[in-house]
Amino acid sequence: MFISKLTSSDARFKTLRFHEGLNILVADRTETSEQGDSRNSIGKTSVIKILRYILGGDLPLDFKAPELSNHKFAVTFLMPSESDTASETVTVTRSIARSTRVDVSGWSATEGARDLHVDTWRALLTRHIFHIPPDVSRPTAGQLWGQLIRTYFGNPIKGHQAEPDWESGVRIGYMLGLSPEILGKAGDVDRLTKQGKAIRKAVKDGAIAHLSLDEPALRAQLATARRHRDRMQESMRSFKVDEQYASHQQEADGLTASIQRLNDEALALQRRSRELDEALRDEVVASESNELSARLTRVYAEIGLVLPDIVSRRYNEVAAFHESVVSNRRAFLEQELHAIESRLSSINTERQALDRLRSQVMQILEETVALDTFMSMQRDLAKQEANIADLERRLEDAISISTISDTVKLRTAEVIASVRTEMNERDQKIEESISLFSDLGAEIYTDREASLLVSVTPKGILGVAPNISGDASVGVRSVETFMLDVVCQIAAIKAKRAPRILVHDSHLFDAIDGRQVASCLNIGARLAEENGFQYIVTLNSDFLETVEAQSDGAFDAEPYVLDTRLKDENDEGGLFGFRFG
Repeated sequence: MFISKLTSSDARFKTLRFHEGLNILVADRTETSEQGDSRNSIGKTSVIKILRYILGGDLPLDFKAPELSNHKFAVTFLMPSESDTASETVTVTRSIARSTRVDVSGWSATEGARDLHVDTWRALLTRHIFHIPPDVSRPTAGQLWGQLIRTYFGNPIKGHQAEPDWESGVRIGYMLGLSPEILGKAGDVDRLTKQGKAIRKAVKDGAIAHLSLDEPALRAQLATARRHRDRMQESMRSFKVDEQYASHQQEADGLTASIQRLNDEALALQRRSRELDEALRDEVVASESNELSARLTRVYAEIGLVLPDIVSRRYNEVAAFHESVVSNRRAFLEQELHAIESRLSSINTERQALDRLRSQVMQILEETVALDTFMSMQRDLAKQEANIADLERRLEDAISISTISDTVKLRTAEVIASVRTEMNERDQKIEESISLFSDLGAEIYTDREASLLVSVTPKGILGVAPNISGDASVGVRSVETFMLDVVCQIAAIKAKRAPRILVHDSHLFDAIDGRQVASCLNIGARLAEENGFQYIVTLNSDFLETVEAQSDGAFDAEPYVLDTRLKDENDEGGLFGFRFG
């Protein structure tokens, strides 16, 4: 896959035509241009953004300017055919207004379709250009384009600032010829680790109220709940449901009330019986002592008088009447006492009968439960079962959370072993890339050593560290980026895992010494020709002149400079032919 032409639907746009090997897009900086003239006037970086957009990337923010709303960008590629024996001229057009659609013409892989959704276009690139297996989620075509057509230069191994380490390792490893399926397992471990940390933090902060990490406490609560449940079940099994339970309860309450009334009546009768007994004893004592006669006799004797016969007769009549009254009263008291004793006996008999009947009813109540009571017990049992299920689920969650660390360690060990095995099996390919990196470093620097360190990290991630000895300046870091991209491009071409395109913006070279830039461009031109890829670079004219001057004739840019040159001397000289934004 090569880039042949870049153009736009706007006639003012500068059409760019590319060729194989090294391509240098030059932006002429005039002596009259000012610092502020560079904003959107030349368009070197815009070329990079357009290529990324055409190849399935998101619409850049600065392209959302109203002046570009009607623009359509088109790139002509030389695509490999399905038979891989010839190339197909393919034109890809994507507009600003319809950013979700891509028009692809001339490529047999589209099976005649032209107006494609951008996701379909990305899938075609994934399958036919990068040859990523269908069941592989990383790397994506967008991630690979992020290294082949860079817009981020802060870190050699990163496609963007926030890219996770494991995704960087999978992307570079894929280009170096390693298995993406094996390298991608580090992503599973990474996600599991993050999930464990997030869950633990959420539980600790109280964000997930129902979760608890106190496994012993949950086990104790569950054991108590199960024991309570079992007791409830045992009680329900021994009960009989009595639909007449309420009437039995009322009968028992009535019998209890009747017994109580009889008890109260018996108590009153017993008290009256004691009073009658005392009265009868007093009557008997008085009768036996003939107290009235004795008292009169003592009175008359004391005064020495003899009662006349008439008085004596009257006294005898009174005594006889008194004796009759006393006898009648005693008979009445004895009759009342007999009636009381008879009633007490009757009460005792009736009370015993009521008590036996109440005992029978109480036994029925003890052996049975009311239907509504039974239903209430069933509801309580259901609540207890739900509580047990909740505790079981919480305990299971707690166990899962507590074992995440163990799972992570186990899976990490498995991933490390798998990656090491993969590296050993692909040792020759890795060694070729490491050697090439070292050779390129020696060619660019005569006083530094360059090494490409490829290893598996303690987290199971493929670690790739380009290193040039000495100070870690921005310029050295940029050279490491250049060398890594070139090494990965060549390895990916050999493994048929990447298109034959590598693009570097001028920002990559800004901090590099002119002599090293000359070496980089010479290397890019030579390796592009030897390995059959297209190396596109954008540079300012004044910087390019400095590079040529400092190389002492070792680098001549003229054969590689594109015919179309961008200029900043006026609004029409830039890529778009006008200023915007």
